[in-house]
Amino acid sequence: MNDDSDAISEALELLKQEKMIEDSCSVNGREPWTVVYDDWNHEDGARGGRYACFAQPEQRQRIVSHREWDFTEVDGIPSFRSNDEGKEVYCRNGNVLGFEPLIIKQEFHGVVPDSLLLSEEFRLLMNLWTDSTSRNFYMISDDGSKELVVRFNATRIEIRTPVLRCYQAIRQLDLVLFTDSQSYTRCFVPDVLLDDLNCERLMDDNLGYIFRNVTKVTHRPGVSNRSFLLAKRILPPPSSDEKCGIWSREKKQDDYPKFIIGEDGNGNPVRYVCNPDKLSGSDLDVPTYCTSVFFKRDVLRRYYDNSELYSVSDKYLGCAQKWGVQIDNSNSHVVSVYLGDIGRDIPSSHWQHWSSYNIPPIYSRSKSGIRCSFLGQFVGRDNPEHRFKDKYAMLQKVWEQSWGWRLHREPAKQDAGVIKRLRVPLNETEAEFKQQLLNLALVLVDLLNEKSIGKECPEAKNEKGGGISKLECFLKHYSYPHVERDISVLRTVQSMRSRIAAHASGSSGQKYLDEQLNGKTTQEYFVFLLEKVVTMLDSLIAFAVDKVEQSKT
Repeated sequence: MNDDSDAISEALELLKQEKMIEDSCSVNGREPWTVVYDDWNHEDGARGGRYACFAQPEQRQRIVSHREWDFTEVDGIPSFRSNDEGKEVYCRNGNVLGFEPLIIKQEFHGVVPDSLLLSEEFRLLMNLWTDSTSRNFYMISDDGSKELVVRFNATRIEIRTPVLRCYQAIRQLDLVLFTDSQSYTRCFVPDVLLDDLNCERLMDDNLGYIFRNVTKVTHRPGVSNRSFLLAKRILPPPSSDEKCGIWSREKKQDDYPKFIIGEDGNGNPVRYVCNPDKLSGSDLDVPTYCTSVFFKRDVLRRYYDNSELYSVSDKYLGCAQKWGVQIDNSNSHVVSVYLGDIGRDIPSSHWQHWSSYNIPPIYSRSKSGIRCSFLGQFVGRDNPEHRFKDKYAMLQKVWEQSWGWRLHREPAKQDAGVIKRLRVPLNETEAEFKQQLLNLALVLVDLLNEKSIGKECPEAKNEKGGGISKLECFLKHYSYPHVERDISVLRTVQSMRSRIAAHASGSSGQKYLDEQLNGKTTQEYFVFLLEKVVTMLDSLIAFAVDKVEQSKT
């Protein structure tokens, strides 16, 4: 084959646009993402666009019977039309009956940029959230996670296919995909070969239409041939009882997993389903709803570390306003949840996560958890983590009432959730221990309100030793009775952060750590340190309250 034959063969392939036909009629709408809007204009002259809309099923024959788009991106704009009586009638989706827009183009004719808008009905029915920065749309799942559903990329818009199918199933509407594409070649191609490329046909299932017209070009220098392709593809809706896995469904009997609730005589774990409807209050062979299930404390890591979405207390785990479950988080070794609450309150998408941390009931529920759950009593918190958070918040409140400013500044930016992330280490790993030392030093030392301390006490303002030294000077100035004890605690927190958590420890750091631990595990030491901190916070609260009372007399 000579060079001319090769060039003609390449030109013919380009003019056939077979890849575009396959993509438009066989691929798009059947992959994870469906292209619903596109617009291209390439340097080689190729140009075209795609568009998708919804249509009533009775429009099918009309759609595949002619070579024009039945509905365009600007047809969805509300308008008026004249009825049979000559009166102007308002049309919510334009004056093309039987069709509904998915993407609407709002034109401003060069004055300001045009806008591409997602159908309001589609957005509201599927309950999508808009990220104003990216313009993308997300579905908020039952577990609080965000799933990308509609993505904008320059002039291209794609939607998750299952979401489109779900919407179709609900509305019982066809999804119609339109494509027009033009390509150009420079190579001369004999007329007889061009004529063979022209076609107009229905697809075998009568739900698609393809029109291709190939002609010579005489009015554009350097261009010999033009191929115009128009493709239409109709995707009927799933049956009305199919929601394609998008919307929440009632949990089925077989969906509920089993969790360890005990051990048999041989030490093998005994498991039972967490289906609340299958739990008994009287049958001795069936566990009760309030059977305690125990988990390693690591199960809470994903919730502690995502403080923007989740909140963890000693009695409750909550995901914004989406879901929440009662827990017993007062034991420093385990977390426990009632078997029935697992099935009722924890989203099914989280069950596998919890199951992976499930352990036999070798511990018992905390005393405060029992008294709160069964006796309805408001009791003190067993875990110093939660006492610390309570006292820390109370201190800022009473200190501001007393002095007019918080002792510790509000954490901002990436530090905003540090209070929620602070906890007794969930395990004995070095990384977890160091991270909690960093968190503790941040909230107690780094956030000290040095500026306000200096304004209140000029002696402290001139102190060069940092926030702890300024606070020491301030407390001495106002005759605080526990200066030495509490400043020592803060310096220990600071030293543990600087010598252990923030840098490679080395032999001297390890020696210092061993001295501090004094035979304790890292979890035990952190609890010991928090207890000292809580004592300090109690005294500072009392100090601030006394100041308020004195100001009243």
